Amino acid sequence: MTKEKHVLGISGGKDSAALAIYMRDNYPELDIDYFFTDTGKELPEVYDYLSKLEGYLGKPISRINPDRDFDFWLMQHNNFLPSPQARWCTIQMKLRPFEEWVKTFLDEGYTVYSYVAIRSDEEYRTGYLSNDENLKIKLPFRDDGIDKQGVLNILEFSCLGL
Repeated sequence: MTKEKHVLGISGGKDSAALAIYMRDNYPELDIDYFFTDTGKELPEVYDYLSKLEGYLGKPISRINPDRDFDFWLMQHNNFLPSPQARWCTIQMKLRPFEEWVKTFLDEGYTVYSYVAIRSDEEYRTGYLSNDENLKIKLPFRDDGIDKQGVLNILEFSCLGL
């Protein structure tokens, strides 16, 4: 029997929060490990919202901390802020720490299912592409036809808001 691990990253934004709520409400049989990769530059409101979300989910959201902080990477990039064209923050402070965290499960023989909050109206987005055949990327919003309005509805009906 294959060991399975289900993981879902919370960014602090509306889409990932709505996906966590959606998965809890619609797929309660999945034991999902939620995680948040902290850049160290989050607004206090993000941490408050994570606490509320933990209450709704009924389980903790693991905090993954990159080995270098935002200011270090900003200096490495000559004080150029990240942008859609220069995604160094996503790569260095989100994806790399995720890869290191999930590697422990993969090394233990798990097949890891990572649920990503790409909506059905975001056809242009591909999301994370894994090189490991045991890391499976799932896009529930795209698969289930959830668009931006659907995300807003999920947040409203959960009473957590934005």
